[in-house]
Amino acid sequence: MTTQELVTELKSVTYDLMSLLERETTGLRSLSAAEYEQFLSEKSALSMQYEQIVVKLRGRGEELRAMSEDERAELRELQAEFQEAARRNMLVLQAAKATNERMVQAIVRAVNDKAKDDCTTYNRSAKTSKATLGGYGRTMNKSGGAFSVNETL
Repeated sequence: MTTQELVTELKSVTYDLMSLLERETTGLRSLSAAEYEQFLSEKSALSMQYEQIVVKLRGRGEELRAMSEDERAELRELQAEFQEAARRNMLVLQAAKATNERMVQAIVRAVNDKAKDDCTTYNRSAKTSKATLGGYGRTMNKSGGAFSVNETL
């Protein structure tokens, strides 16, 4: 493949990847899980294709320098546009991640609070008492003492 063909392919892949990033950025709030999985698959494929072309072009520095200044300027401008689209996409993904983490933490706190109210255990006197809870409703043994079970009930 000639350098010019690689440059043309790089432009095409870059535009496709930018379009995908923009669609993901704007549609993140309304995407279903299946649609998001499709985005991830497509993004991964386009990113790998982009990287392969860039690696091939890096080995052709002299041929790239021989291109017209207009073509090189177009590539620089396209690269800057791509970097901006990737930055916006990353910010939206980070915000979504932080929101999801806060939601999960709120759910865990609510479950633990509810479990503290409802969870009981038996003490050594065979009476029920409130359990001391760890994360996700697990009881935590405060003492490591041994106990036995009366098997002759």
